[in-house]
Amino acid sequence: MPQSARRAWALVRRALGAVRRRAQAEGTVDGVMLGLGATTGLLTGVLAWLLISIVEVLQHVVWTDPAPAWQLVLVPAVGGLLVGLLVTRVVPEVAGGGIVSTMETLALHGGRFRRRVPLGALGATSVALGSGASGGREGPIVLIGGSVGSVVGRLLPIGEARMRSLVAAGAAAGIGASFNAPIGGMLFAIEVLQLGVRGAGLQVVVVGSVVGSVVARQLVGEDLIFQPTREFGLGDPIELVVYALLGLLAVVVALGFHRGEQLAQRAAAWSRRRIGRVATLGAAGLVVGLIALVVPEVLGDGESVPPIVGVREPIQAILDVEYGTTWTAAALLLVLLVAKLVATSVTVGAGSAVGSFAPMLLTGAALGGVVGTAALPILPALDPGAVATVGMAAVFGATARAPLTAIIIVFELVGDYELVLPLMLAVGLAVFLHDRVRPEGIYAAHLRRRGVVLGRPDDVDVLQRVTVAEVMTRDHPTIPADADRAAVEAHFARGGGRGYAVVDPRGQLVGILTRGDLATRDGRTAADLCTRRALTVVTDDPVFVAVRRMASLDVGRVPVLDQSTRRMVGMLRREDIVRAYQLGLTRGAATQQREAASQLRDLTGVRFVELAVDDRSPVVGAAVRDVAWPERTVLTSVRRDQGVVVPTGETVLASGDVLVVLAADPDAVRDLIAGAPADR
Repeated sequence: MPQSARRAWALVRRALGAVRRRAQAEGTVDGVMLGLGATTGLLTGVLAWLLISIVEVLQHVVWTDPAPAWQLVLVPAVGGLLVGLLVTRVVPEVAGGGIVSTMETLALHGGRFRRRVPLGALGATSVALGSGASGGREGPIVLIGGSVGSVVGRLLPIGEARMRSLVAAGAAAGIGASFNAPIGGMLFAIEVLQLGVRGAGLQVVVVGSVVGSVVARQLVGEDLIFQPTREFGLGDPIELVVYALLGLLAVVVALGFHRGEQLAQRAAAWSRRRIGRVATLGAAGLVVGLIALVVPEVLGDGESVPPIVGVREPIQAILDVEYGTTWTAAALLLVLLVAKLVATSVTVGAGSAVGSFAPMLLTGAALGGVVGTAALPILPALDPGAVATVGMAAVFGATARAPLTAIIIVFELVGDYELVLPLMLAVGLAVFLHDRVRPEGIYAAHLRRRGVVLGRPDDVDVLQRVTVAEVMTRDHPTIPADADRAAVEAHFARGGGRGYAVVDPRGQLVGILTRGDLATRDGRTAADLCTRRALTVVTDDPVFVAVRRMASLDVGRVPVLDQSTRRMVGMLRREDIVRAYQLGLTRGAATQQREAASQLRDLTGVRFVELAVDDRSPVVGAAVRDVAWPERTVLTSVRRDQGVVVPTGETVLASGDVLVVLAADPDAVRDLIAGAPADR
């Protein structure tokens, strides 16, 4: 290679190294992270536009105009079968909408998604919504955006905290792009996903959400999602009683979503054991089609429905009071509410690639339309469209346990800020009452049923002071992936452990194999028997991250991977965590000492210093009282092994000790410990 080319390559390598170091620096935000956040938002905005466009194209391809009755039944069923194939073989993460899978990946895998997820979820959701599945695109677009953030973050070796920021930026960009609501997208990522992003990371989320929204706005159009034909507002203050009643009834609908999806998941699990996942999704589509024969508005997300005679977008129609204000209209809206709730529960519970976000808005609008219509005889000036608008926020806020997101998204959806008092009253009351009955949102409840309990991601404790690499068991036994069943059984009998990592010849982790797996699963090799996509941590993770993940699934060990090569380098066990706690306590005491020292630094000209004693130091083996300490010097403590020793005159100093000294002449003490001559 010519000398000039080698110099250019060296400059490139130094530049890339500088970028990587900047990206790994925690606690600050810089151009690198903002650039990654903007890139995440840009890609997510483009994918959101592609999703909307593909769904529109598929609707024109698979539905005739107008759609006959046989299509209402057949198309959702066939679409369910196709989605079942995609979910089963390509992207299982999008099953049930993707929001819960996003939360699970954040909790268990540090936000690291497979690279196939963005495009796989795009395809599965496009087929589902194009064929009339009852659900919304917002849940899948959260998964798509979050996985885009993960893919972008993996271009550089960034830590988990920064990866979480990029996943949050992608999720926020997805909601912002889907609803043209950048502020609502940001709040959704923080409030619903419980990402714990704040400070510097929040700036990355803001950039991602804004860029995603702007990109989608340029590609899709600048129109609001819903455009009421008149301005809404609060008339007589007595109308607040109606909105309070609406908040109370929104809790009933929210509980209906909880219970409906729970029952549907149980029924789907029973069905999968007998006919498989693909056929179960086809059967769910058939059920939705049969419901659509009576209430065709249940098809799709409530914003864009297939071409059916006499049917327009139901949410927009409710806001414009096109159903009328008679008792018959109220009854029709009530039927629509129940039908949409049932159809969505069946679809999402079966594991289709759609979410329940948009159906919450539709059922909330229908509930508001019923309440507003019923109140008209008492309050003739009341606008049922305004009540329907507030109903969207109340039902979503209570169901997802996200009051701020609900209020702001509805503001941005309709572009009307005159309903602030009714919105705050109805949403606040709905969330408060829902917490009394069920203190968790629908997404957190689904996650708990998967066996994952979210912790507080930013809890500060002593285990943050210790990295996994410092305490892990490095030579923990492993099982080769190609070992046959007899060899695996012999390994368990010989080792006596309850679980081992299964690795391939390159040292890459394949999965975790426990005694329970060996007893309940059929397979010829360890790779067939083990649990794949196992819980993992990397060497640079703080131990508290590992503890949080282990607690989520109640496991006693977790494989440790190298940060760069992703090869398995050790195992973190419960015993290792005990040692980490002791080490963290020691470092915590040292930190407290340094903080105290900083406060006394100017006291009569003395200050604290920390000095390490090595093998060559003349004080090794000497008692404290026998050391010729410089004048005005006090030895305050000795850090030794994993403890702190309060020294006395008889304390013997040893190699490896760290001395904390209050000294008037720190340089003289350093020379004493190092054995340097006093006269320099």
